[in-house]
Amino acid sequence: MQIVIATQPGPDYAITPVEEGLKQAGHEIIRHEDVASFLAAPDALAAADLLYVSGTPVPRALLEKAPKLRAVVTPWIGVEGIDIPAATALGILVANGQVPENYLSMAEATIMLVLACLHNFPEKIEALKANLPPPPRQKARMLRHKTLGMIGFGNMARAIAQRLSTWDVTLQTYAPRIRTPLPPYVARVELDELLKTSDVVCVLATLNNETRHLLTLEKLRLMKPEAILVNTARGGIVDEAAIVAIAQEGRLHKIALDVYEKEPLAPSSPLRGLPNMILTPHAVGHSREGAEAIAKVALENITRVLAGEPPLYLLNPDALPRWQQRWRG
Repeated sequence: MQIVIATQPGPDYAITPVEEGLKQAGHEIIRHEDVASFLAAPDALAAADLLYVSGTPVPRALLEKAPKLRAVVTPWIGVEGIDIPAATALGILVANGQVPENYLSMAEATIMLVLACLHNFPEKIEALKANLPPPPRQKARMLRHKTLGMIGFGNMARAIAQRLSTWDVTLQTYAPRIRTPLPPYVARVELDELLKTSDVVCVLATLNNETRHLLTLEKLRLMKPEAILVNTARGGIVDEAAIVAIAQEGRLHKIALDVYEKEPLAPSSPLRGLPNMILTPHAVGHSREGAEAIAKVALENITRVLAGEPPLYLLNPDALPRWQQRWRG
């Protein structure tokens, strides 16, 4: 079968092992690393049985030119560039890489960033480098007895909450879409209440039309003075111009960002020169365990689809009945 791989520059550990595994299984592989040319080609998916993407947009117009396409598979959790409603309407499955090693590693890293902000890690590291004496007044704070608010309550947020449930921390979430019960140690609140009452705000939602620029300057100004903002989800959820403005106002104790509206973060980005910032390159939670699991599950998702079986991490189950009529067996 023909598998088309379309990637933007990024981690190769999720691409090459999958490509090699598919070649060993006897499949035809066509790999595109020039995304613009791939999207512009009228016949890029004319004979494709499956599309494997990393950071590549998949609009409806592309899917409509793929008469044999069974599925779109990505190794990552984020799928904001894939038109899932269009895929569902066309009977095309969409699968991602929701491996536990991925979101559990991100949960650990998010807690690490929260603690780094509270305990002023960057300043302490720089003080040692400069051989400075201890400050006369400690500004670091404990997480104990603080209120931590989570915007979104998916797998990563649940893992964070579970880990902090014994830390004497008050946990709350703004999660308007969630249908499953919350753990007893997590309260559900509206967004404005979360921003006004949390000592730490963690952005953990998916990026979609409802969450894009959810946090404007007006919303950020609702946060407590000396509060902390951590975003390990998607850059577009927080207006970057608002981050620049709120940091320049000196209202927040710290801001930690692992994600940005445009990646990689430009050398000239105003975020780089702001005080009280911790910036990491959308890799703070990447781990060896996660990398190995991502490639393994991506290959399993693809193998199952090509064998007429649903993938492990299916995002549009409504497409299954039509899909199974065409491809099962």
